[in-house]
Amino acid sequence: MRVRTNLIIEESLLKKIDAIAGDKNKRAAVIETALTEFIAREEIKEANNPKTEVVGERAGAGNRRAGV
Repeated sequence: MRVRTNLIIEESLLKKIDAIAGDKNKRAAVIETALTEFIAREEIKEANNPKTEVVGERAGAGNRRAGV
């Protein structure tokens, strides 16, 4: 399901997106493609580095014990 949203981004970045989109594509399609690819890369990085979650959990536990 698609959801309408508003983004605030730098004008220079928006100009680059529009240049990529050209006359045939829509700005939203370019942004959606870019975010989809970015998220896929981040998920691969996370899958290849499972220690990140464990370290975060341990760090959080340490802060709770210290009363932070």
